[in-house]
Amino acid sequence: MISENAKFFEKMTACFGDLSQFSQKIEQIAEIAGIDLSLYEIDHLAVRMNEAETAEQWKTMLLEGASLLKESEVNGRPIGLFTLKQAVKFCGKNVNIIELPFPKDKVYSQQGWEHIELVFPMREQESVEQWVERTLTHFKLAENSDLRLKISQPKAQGEALPNPSIAISLRNVTFCNLCCLKLHPYDIKNIVMSEM
Repeated sequence: MISENAKFFEKMTACFGDLSQFSQKIEQIAEIAGIDLSLYEIDHLAVRMNEAETAEQWKTMLLEGASLLKESEVNGRPIGLFTLKQAVKFCGKNVNIIELPFPKDKVYSQQGWEHIELVFPMREQESVEQWVERTLTHFKLAENSDLRLKISQPKAQGEALPNPSIAISLRNVTFCNLCCLKLHPYDIKNIVMSEM
């Protein structure tokens, strides 16, 4: 079983890139954004690619060491969530969900590991707008000129829970960091369960 997992992780690295380099880039974003990663759950890691053919190959590869948790149509393209048979260690946390969105019209200069999502929980009776405002204020994100922010609300058909997201990336190109750290209010597993 151990050697099977080792082979799978080798294949995953060959497709997506080195996980430790990805974690360093995420730690850099978190440090500049003033987010202590140890305080929050990392609920999934996500990859990006430019060709549907690549997405199909990566999906086949993931199914060797993971099971498909859910595939949903979101904003006009399928997004697969895969539960790894063995979690990966990432920024000190065990993470066992990989998100594989099929490409749309955006071309990425780097394919492979692209973002993580952290859970910054929504309070009871809090609206999406209030959560966004509280999150921006809590981390002083809007005041930080080193950051580029994108606020969105992707929605899969049948989702009962709101799923707003604040994507945080670095403005300064000298960092050569094209990765992104996203905050959202619910664990992805809870969002999937809400669709049942």
